[in-house]
Amino acid sequence: MHRKFIVVVLALAMVMSVFGLSAFAQEKELYSMIVFTKGAEYFNWTYAGMVDAAKILGDHIETELQGPAEWDASLEARTIDQVAVKQPNGMVVASADEATLVPAINRAIDRGIPVITFDNDSPDSKRLAYVGTDNYDFGAVGAKAMGELLGGKGEVAIIMVPGAGSMEERAAGFEAELARSFPGIKVATIINDEGDVARAESATTAALLANPNIKGVFSTHGYGGPGAAAAVRTLGRVGDVVVIASDYGGPVLELLKTGEIAATVADNPYLLGFQAMMLAYQAAHPTDHPSQNPPFGHVPALIYGGSYIITGEDLQDPEIANLYENPPQF
Repeated sequence: MHRKFIVVVLALAMVMSVFGLSAFAQEKELYSMIVFTKGAEYFNWTYAGMVDAAKILGDHIETELQGPAEWDASLEARTIDQVAVKQPNGMVVASADEATLVPAINRAIDRGIPVITFDNDSPDSKRLAYVGTDNYDFGAVGAKAMGELLGGKGEVAIIMVPGAGSMEERAAGFEAELARSFPGIKVATIINDEGDVARAESATTAALLANPNIKGVFSTHGYGGPGAAAAVRTLGRVGDVVVIASDYGGPVLELLKTGEIAATVADNPYLLGFQAMMLAYQAAHPTDHPSQNPPFGHVPALIYGGSYIITGEDLQDPEIANLYENPPQF
């Protein structure tokens, strides 16, 4: 009897040594998602992807969503430092401003915490990888839609937040595609809305009053489209000024249905969060084969996703509408 017991114990010990975990309970691991507008529908989608990835990895994987409620890069940097004190197994970070977050990301890395950026990168930091949209292509997709809707001529405005890398790339892609495929369309002005709907409305109103020749507005982020649509409505120019938004938050979907937003350019935020979580886990579990980022595990430096157009006509299909109109809540 004792001999059988010893054999069983030895067998369990071998299993534990092979897999590096307890046969009865694995040690809990915490992974933190840090965003610059906690509560935003877009980041709820990214966090849903992270949560589902964690479920696949095991019950011992825990996640949390942190970040300021309003767009503030300095507050987000402070959040990174506060989370780092807890020494999570990994962080996935959407950067409000690529330069402002460099020191905080670097401090987390120096503490031995793997950091993966997503949605908006901080390329000059020590982050291990970036999961995001090809933002240059994202802007080009928006330009193609704008060019077709305007018939290839007219003046347009771009809404963005200077310093936000993803938006600057989208704006660059938008301008380059217009120049290449629709040379009769010129960018008349850049509108800085500071990532705020109300500011987008007031700034777009001012731009349209200053230059009545503007016939189109492209927002490089999710808040600008509804703000621009409100400005166009207030000025009585619905149908005269084409608004193309980004992403598919609730207000954007409703305005697509009414036609006040002509189209929106979208990526897949769920997939961004899912992939970022998987990379954070890989980085937190180095193998015996040396990685390019010791002491962390192997991760690709870059993963890009694609972009596509959603129109009000698309939302008339119940299956498509249901996909976008039931966002996760956290």
